[in-house]
Amino acid sequence: MANDNEKVIFSISNTGCSYCSRVIEKKLKKMPGIADISVSYVTDKVLVHYNPDRTNIDLIRGSIKKLGYDAIQLH
Repeated sequence: MANDNEKVIFSISNTGCSYCSRVIEKKLKKMPGIADISVSYVTDKVLVHYNPDRTNIDLIRGSIKKLGYDAIQLH
């Protein structure tokens, strides 16, 4: 993971199972500029490392919302 990547943490609603986490992870990994992602259905949080030259927080949040989950930026 390059040093110029940034990170964002989202609180996600209703990720009550590992399947939900995998769906979010799979979708975000396909996005250009995503370097790494970790989704936890236990804590309802998503940690994303991304390249700000290739994507941004609004696009990441939008992708999560298109899957039917609310995404609130924490950091």
